[in-house]
Amino acid sequence: MKIALAAILAAFLLFTACGEGMQHPENAGAAAPYEQAVSVLEQVKESGEVIIGVGQEAAPFGYMDETGSLVGYDVDIARAVVEELSELTGTELQLSFVPVTDETRISWVQSGEIHMSLCHTNNTRKRDENIDFSVPYGWDGKGVLYNISLGERDLDDFQGATIGIKRSSSSEGEIQAYFEAQGWEAPVLQQFDNHTAGIEALVNGQIDGFTDDNSIVINTAMRAGYTVGPETLLAVTETLYSPAYFAIGVPENDSDWADIVNYALHELWLSGEFHQIYEKWFGPESMCPIPMNGHHMEPQIEG
Repeated sequence: MKIALAAILAAFLLFTACGEGMQHPENAGAAAPYEQAVSVLEQVKESGEVIIGVGQEAAPFGYMDETGSLVGYDVDIARAVVEELSELTGTELQLSFVPVTDETRISWVQSGEIHMSLCHTNNTRKRDENIDFSVPYGWDGKGVLYNISLGERDLDDFQGATIGIKRSSSSEGEIQAYFEAQGWEAPVLQQFDNHTAGIEALVNGQIDGFTDDNSIVINTAMRAGYTVGPETLLAVTETLYSPAYFAIGVPENDSDWADIVNYALHELWLSGEFHQIYEKWFGPESMCPIPMNGHHMEPQIEG
């Protein structure tokens, strides 16, 4: 009997271990999600510290500049949000940045390692199954970057072509769904560990196109010394296969924390500080201008 019980226990442990090994890359390396006994809001007020996960390899959202300083749109928004949280809570809060990647930006929110994530994260239904999101604080779209010296192309020209994607990007499912909806032959998707490697592969003729959020792709290419636009080396398809709505990732089912993060964003919008930050990174003088085109936050009525 003891042998039988031991065998059952061993089989159970093996099954559990196998299940853990088949996590989505964005959930890899994290502890299992846990139920918040106390809201993050109360934890933050008690500790006086807000721990925010930010990316460091995706300009213009979060990256290291020439001096080794962490800069970017997400970085500026994070700093401004914490200042507003200090006002809203009546507590002097300190900001601590923790570097995250596309693979950890969701799972570390789940595990409680960070209080929120600002890492150019597109709010998708699949991701919303694991964490909650703020109102959008950024907007973009996704086309395919290609070598325009080989001729002008649009999305339908990439049927059956090889397109590079960043590992753990939602672009994989989005471009597949778009091509299927059009009744087109699906592209062959090749994953890369970072945007720079994918763009180099495109320039070297190893792939036919590369895709992710347009702002990241264009900024990465230009910072690598390549020109992007008509009559240059690289261009992005005019047709987009998906929009992108960037939002702050927060722990699931913690409405007190999610609410006050949204209040902070709303205050930034009402004061005009949000627009100043947006213009700095996406205005006409930026490397990749993205007009708001009617996008806005709808501040909640106070009272």
